[in-house]
Amino acid sequence: MRGPKTVKVAVRHLNGDAGRRRTRAVTWAARDFRLVRPAEGRDRVELECPVCTAAVLAEVADHARTRRVRNGWAAVSGFSLLVSVAALGYAVHEGGGALPALFSAGVLVAVVGLVMTLTAWVRSRHHIGVALLDGPEPRRSHRIVPAR
Repeated sequence: MRGPKTVKVAVRHLNGDAGRRRTRAVTWAARDFRLVRPAEGRDRVELECPVCTAAVLAEVADHARTRRVRNGWAAVSGFSLLVSVAALGYAVHEGGGALPALFSAGVLVAVVGLVMTLTAWVRSRHHIGVALLDGPEPRRSHRIVPAR
């Protein structure tokens, strides 16, 4: 039997966000953590920020739940791709001969479906099963990201 499953994450502290005329400079400091996934359910863990030493609360999901969420987002991505292809096919098939409102609705549904497809696909690829729990003001300038 294999040992406990772990996930490697980084706690990022936002140091500065300098908006310039054409560019934006965001600086942050990070510290890596290796978290052990629970056997079942979710566990809350407290991580320490590398800069301000604030306690950052995170929730770690078990491996099965993380896999289910990733598969769910992948299914949403596939379904929205099918809907957008069907709506685009309808819009191309009908062309301008149908009611203008139906043609416009078909194009709109196709565009929204493609945006949803990309969004759900990205979410399915980047879901790690670790969520930052919202807290008081010192915790709001933090992010939890996967570390490689």
